[in-house]
Amino acid sequence: MSDPTTDLSYTQAMKRLRHRRWFLWGIILIYVPVIWLSLRVTGSDRATAIVFAVWLLLVCVAVVRAAFALCPRCGNTFHMNGFVPLYLRQCVHCQLHITEDSLPAEEADTEEETSP
Repeated sequence: MSDPTTDLSYTQAMKRLRHRRWFLWGIILIYVPVIWLSLRVTGSDRATAIVFAVWLLLVCVAVVRAAFALCPRCGNTFHMNGFVPLYLRQCVHCQLHITEDSLPAEEADTEEETSP
């Protein structure tokens, strides 16, 4: 049987990873509506350029946060293999799926044996 704190930290790490991915895709999806709204409300290209610059900054932050998120199973970056981020639904190193919230039984047993 696995330690509840280990399962909790594993679950929290997966939740944090999914949150970072949702933030990235959410920022990408709001681009067109935000730019359109900025043009309609202000009618100014300069104000829209400022909105675009803020959006671009948010995208850069979201990309870096998602790309360098660590996999709770193997400890490597979840989305990066080398210099290229691959935003797949599984770890590029150990193939852990993004929706797996608990340790597999064999890993839980191994952690229990190594824990003092």
